[in-house]
Amino acid sequence: MSLRYLSIYSAVLGIVFVFPLLIVVAVSLDPGDYIRFPVSGYSPRWYIEMWSNQTILLALKNSLIVGVTSSLIGALVAVPAALVIARGGRFLEGVVYPFFLSSFTIPWLVYGLALLFFWGAAGLDLSLTTLIVGHTVIAIPYILRVTLAELRGMPPNLARAARICGASPLQAFFSVTLPYIRSGLVAGVSFAFVVSFTNIPVSLFITTADNITLPIAIFNYMVNNFEPMVAAISVVQVAMIGIILLTARKVGRVERS
Repeated sequence: MSLRYLSIYSAVLGIVFVFPLLIVVAVSLDPGDYIRFPVSGYSPRWYIEMWSNQTILLALKNSLIVGVTSSLIGALVAVPAALVIARGGRFLEGVVYPFFLSSFTIPWLVYGLALLFFWGAAGLDLSLTTLIVGHTVIAIPYILRVTLAELRGMPPNLARAARICGASPLQAFFSVTLPYIRSGLVAGVSFAFVVSFTNIPVSLFITTADNITLPIAIFNYMVNNFEPMVAAISVVQVAMIGIILLTARKVGRVERS
């Protein structure tokens, strides 16, 4: 009986979460010149116009570059940090770990404004590089926490056995440790990408016309227009995130006996 109620509860929650998205999909197919619901009809008009909008295409390209690059750089920082913290005892657990998680404690609006002042004081122009650095800082904690959780569950004798068999520390990492933590690492990287791909508070302060990201382009479009194209852009964004998460789930799947 309890399982039945749990199934009903899950179904109701699923409907509540999915229903708004269905409305956005319907609005995106409205051929009219402004957003309304119920819609007046169905047409791919705004999807076609979206792919001919140079600002949207540039924003999508920039978001993909920033999201992928910041996630990969974040992984290059977070994985070694997780290894050091996992093997470093209580001192590193109590000092280094909170340091890497410190960006969680700062509101993103405050962080974005601080980045704007920092790059200005450093005399650097806002670009994709400065945007990637800003997103990397907020990507690291997501990857670190998941990777560290996987490392804590890893039997220490696995890497030790590889070393006894003659493997170098690097060989032991790539042949034993990395396969073991792959699921957590992929999950952390994919989540960091989603955070970057949908981020508005940080990007709002450090984007320009040349390095505008997709969320900022959507935000600007909503301020100046009330056309269904913003719904079409949102649907494409959600679809891309869904594909990335499903791919990450497949790639990160690890079978352990």
